[in-house]
Amino acid sequence: MKYTNKHNLPVEIIRAVENDSYTKGDSVKSITGLLQPPQISILTEEHADAITTDISERIWILLGQSVHTILERANENKEDTLTEERMYATVDGWRISGQTDSIALEENTLKDYKVTSAWTVMNALKDEKPEWVQQLNCYGWLAKQAGKTIDQLNIIAISRDWSKFQYERSGGDYPVAPVSVINIPMWSDAEQEAFIKERVSLHQDAQAEFVINETLPECTDEERWKKEDTFRVVKEGRKSALRVLSSQNEAEDFIKGHKEEKKLSVEMAVGKPTRCESYCSVANFCNQYKVEEKQ
Repeated sequence: MKYTNKHNLPVEIIRAVENDSYTKGDSVKSITGLLQPPQISILTEEHADAITTDISERIWILLGQSVHTILERANENKEDTLTEERMYATVDGWRISGQTDSIALEENTLKDYKVTSAWTVMNALKDEKPEWVQQLNCYGWLAKQAGKTIDQLNIIAISRDWSKFQYERSGGDYPVAPVSVINIPMWSDAEQEAFIKERVSLHQDAQAEFVINETLPECTDEERWKKEDTFRVVKEGRKSALRVLSSQNEAEDFIKGHKEEKKLSVEMAVGKPTRCESYCSVANFCNQYKVEEKQ
């Protein structure tokens, strides 16, 4: 990966970002890699030396790594806790790995630390965050293959932007403290293994197709974080929409009988793929995204 420094950040930040020691160990895929869409995974490997990212875009990752380092230090020489242990298993011919943040041995609890926004935590406390559920269940399965007993999965979420003021005026949905413990539902052993095998098969098939035919499976709308299309009821001479609705029929029904019906019309706003536009490091190499941009 190549780095730019558009905002002239200091050399200490640049060096910290460049000296990332992450490794997937002696494995074909890490759990993180398995959970990626196959297209992104393959393009990342194919264009590793050409991918360009600005240093400023790595700051939140750097902050997360620093918190992991401090929490790892907190468990040094503590016999009741396993910290930052990479575990391995072979699934359908592929050696996969995953590194847990910590396992509380007396509680049989696997924990993963997340540095994120208060908004993300607030939503995760209300509704399960699928990627967190998948990740921790995969780690839990790996831990069991290594002979560990796992009875519970926890996310230790640190809200980097937590505000006492926001908490006091939120009405109850906002996290009560900068640190939240989120219990992740644990699947059965069979469910965990089936999910991991499904992900391995998905990536194996994608790689075989790429090697043989040089084609890639397109990312789904869900994987691209694509927003729903909307239908805007607009009025002549007015910049903002009168109403934004989820279907053409709803928009047309709104116009029918409206006192200014003749001045109203419907405009379709195509939902944007948020991941492709702002969060995918290989979007510049992705034919699926290039074709969509031209439309």
